[in-house]
Amino acid sequence: MAKLIFYRQKRYDGGVRTGLELDGDPIGERFEGGEGERDPALIWYVDLRCEGPGIPDDPDLAEQWLFDHAPIIRDGFLRLAERLRAGTDKDIYSLKWSDFPDAPEGVSMTIACSAVRRVDGREISAVLKDIASHWEDILQTIEVPEGAEG
Repeated sequence: MAKLIFYRQKRYDGGVRTGLELDGDPIGERFEGGEGERDPALIWYVDLRCEGPGIPDDPDLAEQWLFDHAPIIRDGFLRLAERLRAGTDKDIYSLKWSDFPDAPEGVSMTIACSAVRRVDGREISAVLKDIASHWEDILQTIEVPEGAEG
């Protein structure tokens, strides 16, 4: 049973890391550098975690699967963004949300997100909306390292 994870993380130094993992192995990653002194500690993260026999176990096919299911994924991000428009409570370590009524058969889909400070918790809705609005563009910017392709 394959497990496919899309992740996007913002660091204290302003850097943003976006990537894909399949069964714990990287498919590809992109890092947009921040400014100032290097500080890799995270301010927030958002994961889309997909698992089940409906996920291809080949990296190229798994990446294409994310493109093919873009409408379902965008809808999930937008609905969670609406739910969190006032933010999240500061004592919640990680919010997990699995309300994907149109998920492909044989696949469970979960969005997990967390922000370090209360102010960042209020901004997580905007982050989710941004991911939804630019889903395909974000996927296209992820660089696939040599040897990761099937």
